[in-house]
Amino acid sequence: MGYYYLGLYKDFSCMAGDCPSTCCAGWRIRIDQETMERFQALPDHKLRDDILQHVRKKGQDCYFANRSDGSCAMLDPDGLCRIQRNTEEQMLCVTCRKFPRLAGRVNGDLWMSMAASCPVVAKYLLQQSVSFYRTDGHVTGDVSRQEIPKFSGEYGSLIRLLKEASADEQIPDMREQIRKMWNRYCKMYDIVNGCLEIMASSPELNYLDGSFDYFEGERETSKILQEMMDFEERNRELIRRFAANYLCYRVYSCRLEYPESSDAENQFRILGEFFLFMILRFSRDLVLGRSDDDIVIAEINWMYRFCVHGRKRYVKFGKLVRETFKKTEYLAEIISSITGSDFQDAVSE
Repeated sequence: MGYYYLGLYKDFSCMAGDCPSTCCAGWRIRIDQETMERFQALPDHKLRDDILQHVRKKGQDCYFANRSDGSCAMLDPDGLCRIQRNTEEQMLCVTCRKFPRLAGRVNGDLWMSMAASCPVVAKYLLQQSVSFYRTDGHVTGDVSRQEIPKFSGEYGSLIRLLKEASADEQIPDMREQIRKMWNRYCKMYDIVNGCLEIMASSPELNYLDGSFDYFEGERETSKILQEMMDFEERNRELIRRFAANYLCYRVYSCRLEYPESSDAENQFRILGEFFLFMILRFSRDLVLGRSDDDIVIAEINWMYRFCVHGRKRYVKFGKLVRETFKKTEYLAEIISSITGSDFQDAVSE
């Protein structure tokens, strides 16, 4: 049995109260039964009453209540949790203890990764190259992605899909380029409308400033196309670099978030998540006029939280992507046209 880790795992350092984001907002934090029993047996009556009055039940499940801004009711103004502040880490529920760490068994091996809703993880995906290491007893060493069973085949399949989409596409004339770009914008618009509908049923998830604002105003078609071309020119290297990291990272971590999903579903979902990131980057680039790392990290955090945290949103977003693109190949063709053929050559090395 092997133990495989995302490269960041061994160097991860929690930012605690200095975190520019928070893991305690944007989703409902589930309380496992064992933790609920610990809360009910707390000898500190004041803390026990504080916790229990902020617990909500839905069916057999218990969750912490969320404030109107989407944050957990146990979060203090300085960004720290009152439970952890007044007890020990062992008192926290499983969700809070492990975040942002992800773990699971794949074909008998243990895989360890981290959630991109954490700013430290998002910064790693934006600024560094994704790597992996393997530990077996006391022996630890870096490994290439080709050496990780199961992952190597799934990742290779996704890259082949992107390469085939790129190979099938002939160099279009100007009219065809315009048609394809307008089709891309229409798909972006459809995804935005679908995401807004999903958000309407997710009051715990706050809107990220500028995320979809671009799509609200009336614009001439020619202006939209020109702004799309200018945007891609400005952001091309950033998009390629992030795509190379995110696609590799997500093929690996998908197995740990929702292990029941099929390979084909994961491919569609990963490309859909990256397409949503493109929408956020496009809208905020045009609306806010910024592309510095802090801005992009916030976009990665929000996209991952929206797409992955919470089973209901996870299912709804997957359905939205499927209804919008119908076939994985159509989505792969759009991603390929944005990242370029040299991207596929680089990531398949």
